[in-house]
Amino acid sequence: MCNVNPAIEVPEPGSSELRADAEIVVVGSGAGGATAAAVLAAAGLDVLCLEEGNLHPTAQNSTDVPEMMGRLMRDAGLTTITGPRQTLIPYLEGRCVGGTTVINGGMCWRTPERVLADWQARGLDQLSAENLAPIFQEVEAVISARRQDPGSEGGNSLLFQRGAERLGWRYRRNQRNQIHCVGTNDCVTGCPTGAKQSTVETWIPRFLAAGGRLLSGARVDRITIGPDGRAAGVTGRAYPAAGRRRRLRVKARTVVLAGGAIQTPLLLLRNRIGRRNGHIGRHFTIHPNAKVGALFPQVIDPLHGTHQAFQITEFTGEGILLAPGALPLPLVAMTHSTFGPRLAAELRHWRHLALGGVLVEDHGEGRISLLPGGIPRVRYGITPQDQVQFARAVAKLAELYFAAGATQVYPPFHALPALRGVDEIAKIFAIRPRVADTEYFTAHLMGTCRMAANACDGVVRPDGEMWDLPGLYLADASVMPGPIGVNPQVTIMALAHLIAQQIAAKGA
Repeated sequence: MCNVNPAIEVPEPGSSELRADAEIVVVGSGAGGATAAAVLAAAGLDVLCLEEGNLHPTAQNSTDVPEMMGRLMRDAGLTTITGPRQTLIPYLEGRCVGGTTVINGGMCWRTPERVLADWQARGLDQLSAENLAPIFQEVEAVISARRQDPGSEGGNSLLFQRGAERLGWRYRRNQRNQIHCVGTNDCVTGCPTGAKQSTVETWIPRFLAAGGRLLSGARVDRITIGPDGRAAGVTGRAYPAAGRRRRLRVKARTVVLAGGAIQTPLLLLRNRIGRRNGHIGRHFTIHPNAKVGALFPQVIDPLHGTHQAFQITEFTGEGILLAPGALPLPLVAMTHSTFGPRLAAELRHWRHLALGGVLVEDHGEGRISLLPGGIPRVRYGITPQDQVQFARAVAKLAELYFAAGATQVYPPFHALPALRGVDEIAKIFAIRPRVADTEYFTAHLMGTCRMAANACDGVVRPDGEMWDLPGLYLADASVMPGPIGVNPQVTIMALAHLIAQQIAAKGA
């Protein structure tokens, strides 16, 4: 589907080019792009938002996992990060109107104040907790960041809560961008009820109501530069629902890139913009996680209930976060390190299976780059320090599940298919699980074009404008100055909001 607002110039019959003029063109409609576009349009500016993916109305979402992954995700959800010794870390990246906000779990946490204090100490004074507080409040209000309605948590989350309480561990009720979520647990394949407040339900309607224009099915390939040395628009290709592909050319006084922590640096690298800036594509962090399964004697029905109702805060000071994390059944196999008949035998008991995960705050960094021929290369390696943390975190989650009554726990380590009691948790430390033998995953991609107080330390200025190209702003996860240790959705929106405010103050 190519969603063309009538205000966009439709080409004459036979023309091969679609043209548009705007004061500001925003590339991307996810957490960063939709927020920035809405704030700019509300300021009275003429804004055109381009989205590479298509518009998929909520009513079209289904429980057909392969179909929805093909519709909503880049490369049908088969994207992977490569690491040393060819280790692979799968990740999910939205490719649709709404971006990754359509397929995330909806967790909503502000940037921790200790992180903001560190950023402020690096000269980014506008990122202080005091300055960002009203922006956080507005973001949370727009996306309805709230706790789950009582009774919708589901057995998966309630067993997790039981284990935490029996061990006396601190935990918190999760905040998610949702309105009366009934717990269908289809978050990662597109909410079928519209309860999850992705940008499709929040910032984009605000953007359109303020006069903004949205074009989906529009891939940007080039950033044009005017004779004055400023960004002057973008070119690419538009893919209408019917008819032939057309060239796309947009003229704008200001360009805002919001393709995310992977696509934004790739676009800059393909355009050789800032090629002397050594930071583009670097400082890539992913807040890696690993899944853990636990078998219980009673029926849990993990597909009934919210994706994640609680988080363990007992160990956040150590950079470890524990959380339940139910998934659609076709993805449950990711929690097992077994294959073939053995895996099939285990999954016969899926209604008795609780699912959770451990997240470890990064101590390493990866890199986004281009191979010969323009092929993207996404690299990240789990550090030895973080692998030790993963072993500790998995042991803690196993302890929690056994305390809740589990009969078996399935760690993410190939060398240790199952634990059959709390006394076997020590096996995790005995085998010293290798990175190459661990199943990881991530959806938290950050920091590849980081914001910095000077051109020597980053890619964009404190107001989001690139140090190397006036008129080109970045407003997505790529500008985050460093890892934050929590789900990044609210941080991305707050930074995009702040950057858009500063663009609007200049009048584009």
